[in-house]
Amino acid sequence: MTEGRFEDQNGSAGFSLVAVLVFMLIVSAIVVPFAVTAKTRLMIANNEIEQERLSLLAEGLANVVSSELANGSRTEKLPLDSSPTACRSGKFTFDVRIQDHSGLIDLNAADAHLLSLGLASLGFDRQTAEELAGAAIQFRGGPNAFATQAEPAASVGPPENKQAPFESVSELEEFSALASTPLHDLYDVFTVFSKRGTLSLDRAPSRLRTVVAGASTSGDSITQGASEASAYSVQVTARRDGSGITGQAGFVIEKFPASAAGFRRLSRSPAAVITKLAATTSSGNCDALFGTAIAQILRGWAS
Repeated sequence: MTEGRFEDQNGSAGFSLVAVLVFMLIVSAIVVPFAVTAKTRLMIANNEIEQERLSLLAEGLANVVSSELANGSRTEKLPLDSSPTACRSGKFTFDVRIQDHSGLIDLNAADAHLLSLGLASLGFDRQTAEELAGAAIQFRGGPNAFATQAEPAASVGPPENKQAPFESVSELEEFSALASTPLHDLYDVFTVFSKRGTLSLDRAPSRLRTVVAGASTSGDSITQGASEASAYSVQVTARRDGSGITGQAGFVIEKFPASAAGFRRLSRSPAAVITKLAATTSSGNCDALFGTAIAQILRGWAS
């Protein structure tokens, strides 16, 4: 009888153990997904905070560079053809790209030949580039008061001609042949802010400069030597070492003496695809890019 009692007790203990294990498995199946989800959300939130922090830093540095461009203190020291220049401060790397708009092609002022060269730099063959250039002129051209009907839109162009000047480079996305071209690539070639039908070859981005230099150009549309800049594109990228998170700020500015900063923003620039930041410009400080005072602030912030 004693043995039977022990067997009953052992059986009850075994059943209780199994029941506890099953209960723990059920609780784990419920709790673990919530814990994983909470951890994932925390990581996403931290990444978003880090990106916002870097973007605000990039925005501030872009304002610093813009102010220096407006007062002329950096135009002789920094490349103005979108060539990347970078520096390091602590664990952070900063990439700066400046584009003088005299080195871009104005969509409203350039002739068909200059427009076709810009389109050829985007990878289009000669015939397609010329067709697109003609479509751009049709798109921007004023209506003919004596025409019985509007000129039909080109097959490579938008569904309907605007019959008014381009207000933004982004309007090129309405052209069927340009719909798949990344917006930042279009901004690397064209502008609506230079207000001139010429291109300063020494300020043109390398891709555009290569195409123009290799083409048979005639007339006065291609110039050498710097001219007075009407506008600049300024883009700053900030990144912490070992992190895939980056902050970007980019906009188009013009000199505006009435402003305390000496410039005003004309538009935002689309974010470029970030591949690899440029090599550092110096042994590790950012004095050449942002000035000594700002570089000291960065060193204190990054330490």
